[in-house]
Amino acid sequence: MFRALSQYRLYIVLLGLILVPVLAIDASRREPRDFRVYDKVILAVTLPIQLSMDWFMNTVVKTGVEATSLWKLKDQNALLVDENRKLVNTIVNIREIEQENARLRSLLKFKETFRMETIVGRVIARDSAAEFRSIRIDRGREHGVERNMAVIHAEGVVGRVVRVENDYSDVITVLDPLSAVDAYVLRSRARGIVEGLNESHCQLKFALRTDDIQPGDVLLSSGLGGSFPKGVPVGTVFKVVRKSYGITQTVEVKPGVNFSRIEEVMVVKSSGTAPIHMEQAGTL
Repeated sequence: MFRALSQYRLYIVLLGLILVPVLAIDASRREPRDFRVYDKVILAVTLPIQLSMDWFMNTVVKTGVEATSLWKLKDQNALLVDENRKLVNTIVNIREIEQENARLRSLLKFKETFRMETIVGRVIARDSAAEFRSIRIDRGREHGVERNMAVIHAEGVVGRVVRVENDYSDVITVLDPLSAVDAYVLRSRARGIVEGLNESHCQLKFALRTDDIQPGDVLLSSGLGGSFPKGVPVGTVFKVVRKSYGITQTVEVKPGVNFSRIEEVMVVKSSGTAPIHMEQAGTL
């Protein structure tokens, strides 16, 4: 008998695997009061298996599905973060282009006001010292720049070209002591030479002690010397020291140009002159 069971054990197991579910389904469709003896036995045998399968489906499979969903969400989040970064960079570039266009329009308007022939250049380097007393622009000999040409900005006088190479030029600003711009006071017409004083201010030299100069007065380029057009803002009088003796007075000037933020300039090739109004001067 045992030999027969051993010989046909595969068929017996298959028969059991078929009969047990069938009997279990049949028993589950009956009311408890109608259970037969073998129904109770079948349910007792299959109940742990059903509970195990339910636990497996509810725990292991559910956990796997959640893990898969989280992995997909992680990938989607990474894509969204990358897309957001690209959009932010695009917005920043658009804003930078808008600001650059606004600055260039301002330069163009300034150029048209003074009827100047100019070369627009970008500032590509500054003096390594904190004073920013000289700058380098991306225009040189091949662009028509020559030594001693005046350099201006929509805010006013920048300086003068002191060195020219093929593709760049160095500009000494009005903050440098070696700079010199002939200027006059818009209100009183008093005159002098604007030279660099320190990292943030200039001085109006050779102003007579009797000249009417007060803090807040606007200085404009006189046009003498032929480099700077007449009427370009140079700066605003910041401080006046007038002693009771001597020939001249001490006049400190705040430049009209903010050299820490300047990005584009114009090199003047030839210029005309245009009257400047008090409203324009008041914007310094």
